[in-house]
Amino acid sequence: MTQPNKTLEAWLELPLTDIDRASLRSACAESRTRIGGYYRLYAEKKLISSALRRSDGPSLLRLARSLDTTDYSKLSVRLEDGQGVVIALPHYGHYVVTAINLMEHFRERRDIYMLYGSPEHHPGNVLFDELSGILFGDATCRAKRLHADSRGLATAVRALKTGAILITMPDVCPDEQHAYVIPFLKRQLEIPLGTASLARRSGASLIPAIARHEGPLRFSTLFGKGVSTGLPADRADRALTQASDYGATLKMFEFFETIMAENPTHWQYALGHYASRSPFPVMDPSDVEPTWRCIRDVNPILRAPPVAIELACQEQCQ
Repeated sequence: MTQPNKTLEAWLELPLTDIDRASLRSACAESRTRIGGYYRLYAEKKLISSALRRSDGPSLLRLARSLDTTDYSKLSVRLEDGQGVVIALPHYGHYVVTAINLMEHFRERRDIYMLYGSPEHHPGNVLFDELSGILFGDATCRAKRLHADSRGLATAVRALKTGAILITMPDVCPDEQHAYVIPFLKRQLEIPLGTASLARRSGASLIPAIARHEGPLRFSTLFGKGVSTGLPADRADRALTQASDYGATLKMFEFFETIMAENPTHWQYALGHYASRSPFPVMDPSDVEPTWRCIRDVNPILRAPPVAIELACQEQCQ
């Protein structure tokens, strides 16, 4: 299939607009994939969601395992030191099943949490609440869910400091006022630095992960290299911590991009992203100094000569 199909969209309950369909064409053209792959994934999601809602706990876990070809032993080796771990899992492919399998696989060895927005503010997340109740509702179970409010975030930091695993979704931007722009899939992406900040504040390691489609009702979760989020204690001022969090976020999304570029339509936010035509500005290193001079020459504040301050005044101010 090479063109959008409104009949299929109605059956899949995909309320696409003409702008969405244009974005879908752009994403497929740039990645050289077919539009049918987008519909196929959402048909699988509909089938899986229906099965999940109608199954009991053991049946749910059997279904989740049957779809997953991931070799979790490689991740297990990386978790042997007992340090807290933030697993950054974007809304890509069958990410819900990935989260279930991660929690089931590691809950016997560690406390493991799933952090996401409250269904009160994100109605689509009600599925997570329902599934966590069915699968991990026992009070003694070490797998739990947390809502991304002040209470949930405080619990997450405390848990990570004691060696827990936290699964979080870094590609959600609830507030553009607190977002930063990064280059992603040839466009600008506004994204918060919360995932990197959470790992830095808790001293946890940060591991990006993504669910890649491997065929009909089959996927595997790929894990990237650990992303450094720490700063030396003597450099922990606000500007440097923001720069560190920004750099860690870039590294995370660079890993995501290596997989998402194969088929960007499997990303939940692809249509909104491809509706934008604003590329991220790229500058050659040799252009930095001339560009800075141009900015300085037209900005009266930057043109102002430096003000000399007497040493005695500096000492008093200190």
